[in-house]
Amino acid sequence: MKAFTTLLLLLCLFAGKAQDNTLPISSSIKQATVFLDGAQVSRYGTAQLNAGVTTLSFKNLSPKVVEQSIQAAATSGVKILAVSFQLDYLGVKQKPERIALLEAEKKKLAAQLRQELSQEEVYKEEEVILKTNKSIGGTSKGVEVDQLKLAMDYFRQRLLEIKAKLFDIDKNVRKLNEEIFRIDNQLKELNAQQDEESGTISVKVSTKVPTTSAITVKYLVKNAKWFPSYDIRAKDVQSPISVTYKANISQQSGEDWENVELTISSGNPMQSGERPSIQPWILGFNNHGNRILIRGVSTIGVQSSSFVQGRVVSSEDGSGLPGVNVVVKGTTVGTVTDAGGNYSLSLPAGANFLVFSFIGMQTQEMPIAGRSQLDVYMNTDAGQLNEVAVTGYGASSDRLLAGSVPGVSISNTSLYKQTAPKIIGATPFVKQTNFEFKIEEPFSIKSDGETRATEMVEYELPAKYEYSCVPKLDPDAFLVAKVTGWDEYNFLEGEANLFFEGKFIGKSVLDTRNVNDTLKLSLGRDANVLVKREKVKNLSTKQLVGGHQKSSFTYEITVRNKKAQPIVILIEDQIPVPNTKEIDVEKIEDSKAEYKEETGLLKWKKQIAPGKTEIIRLQFYVKYPKGSNMLLE
Repeated sequence: MKAFTTLLLLLCLFAGKAQDNTLPISSSIKQATVFLDGAQVSRYGTAQLNAGVTTLSFKNLSPKVVEQSIQAAATSGVKILAVSFQLDYLGVKQKPERIALLEAEKKKLAAQLRQELSQEEVYKEEEVILKTNKSIGGTSKGVEVDQLKLAMDYFRQRLLEIKAKLFDIDKNVRKLNEEIFRIDNQLKELNAQQDEESGTISVKVSTKVPTTSAITVKYLVKNAKWFPSYDIRAKDVQSPISVTYKANISQQSGEDWENVELTISSGNPMQSGERPSIQPWILGFNNHGNRILIRGVSTIGVQSSSFVQGRVVSSEDGSGLPGVNVVVKGTTVGTVTDAGGNYSLSLPAGANFLVFSFIGMQTQEMPIAGRSQLDVYMNTDAGQLNEVAVTGYGASSDRLLAGSVPGVSISNTSLYKQTAPKIIGATPFVKQTNFEFKIEEPFSIKSDGETRATEMVEYELPAKYEYSCVPKLDPDAFLVAKVTGWDEYNFLEGEANLFFEGKFIGKSVLDTRNVNDTLKLSLGRDANVLVKREKVKNLSTKQLVGGHQKSSFTYEITVRNKKAQPIVILIEDQIPVPNTKEIDVEKIEDSKAEYKEETGLLKWKKQIAPGKTEIIRLQFYVKYPKGSNMLLE
């Protein structure tokens, strides 16, 4: 009876195995869609299926798969029963090419080092032999002078040669050790970023008859991203502007993408898609305004600089970290650090924080607080590699910028006309909730965290140009392109490289968040427009009037056009705005400025002929109680 029961159990086990086989699948990545945070990967394989239930196993995948995002599809007649994801800690992962190359280089350098050290040992032994055998003729018998001279010359010459050889060997050993040390640091960083585990997706399918089926699995992976940047070119003030849209892509998901069909999407599946719900606002007494302190720096009243730079280094050894993503929080404006860990970034209006992120390192969020120099130390974060969390998942499968300078004759921009985009490397598509760019040629991205930039589309934008200056803050005049109809295109906020008249003139920010119908692009400084703001001392006085101090100020703003064509320039200045009735401010002369009393801002728009000079006079007085400390200049 016992033997019969055992046999029955074995038969059931074999029957179960026959009905539910596990079949390893060889697959490859054919398509990837990169989001602002994360990427959807599509893998394709083929399976020879028997009738019944089979579990298809896709091994050696990324450990960063978001399980709830997995989708599977098969040929008609094959039914998908279930999908699951597991981490495999025992599977052998192939080393990334970059690590393998570095390890090979280290082995080569180590062999050279051993050879140098062996030579050093030989020369030192010879030096010892020479020094211990320099006695000539014994102790009781001298030698001839000629023999002594020859012997001394030999000892001297040979010792000098040995010393020179030892010096060269020491120099080579130091150099080899430095190179090995750098490679060790790089390997340490890269190995820290590599997951020990790999991912496995299991797809349970059933079919009524034996068949060959194509199997597709799609899944979202973390540690992949892109951010936009732009090249903005203006040939001259008579020509339209061209804007080249670029994608900066990086991924460290744990699997390389070789010659894939790549799509760039403005979606962000890592961001919650849940609509916020407004709650009752209960008003009572003793309400205090919130004041946020970041490491002792108050965020109230702090304005960011328009530019920030710095260096990102490892907190362990102080070495620069290349490839670190540096992004303005809440925007798509970003850059990556160079080989030495250095970065520079133009800032959009309202920028308050920078976010520094790199795979295997703890993400740092730093307040800008008006600083133009911001250095950061990053710590290794081993725990980051095991995180599996996602707040939401969104599936995904051309308008012009324009600019303006009134008074300068260019093409007729009053009849706004769209022009077709020039396809450089990608075709744009507008979806229901986002937009995409499909890269035309197959694209490869290693899982090494390096950022790869690709040009996608070029737009030609009708533009008007004008100059702008704020001489109280900066004596230079800036050429500005004023663009209307920009919202016809899907521009994201990003850093822009500026080119004017065929020359690189600096960086700016394509700021799409803080504009209405006109987008202003700063094309840099123009040394041929001279601006000077001077205080007229003999018309600026200070006197006592009763119990009050009365100070009057007179400024002259001089603008000279050294260019061969006329310009239109917008000049801005200000007078103070009192916050109490005890202070009286009176504008005396403003050369017909556009004046806003509530802000104290004054604007002049002037058209200046070639070689001509325009002079603007601003005069005002401030009366305040005697003995008060007032900052008036």
